[in-house]
Amino acid sequence: MGGFLDGKTALVTGAASGIGAAIAQAFADEGAHVALIDRADTSATQGHIEKAGGRAFGLQRDVTDETGMTQGVAEAVARLGGLDLSVASAGISDDGPLTETSLADWSRVIGVNLTGVFLTGREAIRAMKAHGRGGRVINIASDHAFFGWEERSAYCASKAGVLGLTRVWAKEFGPDILVNAICPGPVETPLLLDDITPEIMARETDIPLGRVGQPDEIAAVALALAGKAGSFTTGQSWSVNGGSAMR
Repeated sequence: MGGFLDGKTALVTGAASGIGAAIAQAFADEGAHVALIDRADTSATQGHIEKAGGRAFGLQRDVTDETGMTQGVAEAVARLGGLDLSVASAGISDDGPLTETSLADWSRVIGVNLTGVFLTGREAIRAMKAHGRGGRVINIASDHAFFGWEERSAYCASKAGVLGLTRVWAKEFGPDILVNAICPGPVETPLLLDDITPEIMARETDIPLGRVGQPDEIAAVALALAGKAGSFTTGQSWSVNGGSAMR
């Protein structure tokens, strides 16, 4: 245990499973002390990290709840002793045909995917500025921020909004705080497997690499942005999609 994030502190939302869990594990493997935030139980992620010799603790919070996130991030920062890295990974997809999408459906997706990123980023950046040592913010968007996906109005709009926030914050808080987005293509997570098998997804989306991605492949990009490789990168959107965006 130990690596290039020794002595660093990190906060990851959506850390109970999927991409968020993989990023939390990757950061901990490199020596970071990680706060795991999710409305679901994060004990499995924490257990994996601690079994590998890392440090982590969980906070059960809903990223759409302003009071809960303000208090949750403050608690995380107090326990961590500051904040160097923040990853907003919590996300959902629950859309349908536009003509059958209710305002409640729309608001639920926008709430988690966009408002959740806003609240996470706002509180994390406040903490980074207060401690005066800079930091890195990583927002998980999607390759569907760039192009449409039938019957996913709220999802695509929310992820495009994440890219907008990323660019604004990069300009607003540079050079001390670097802000970037990762745009995964199809990745084998519980969110994907709710609707379709990985094999069918790879075939229907015509991925040149012939398969969907794995959460640890997204985590590897987050590690790059968190370390020296990301030291001259801000306001950018890193696409990790096996070539699916070329379809």
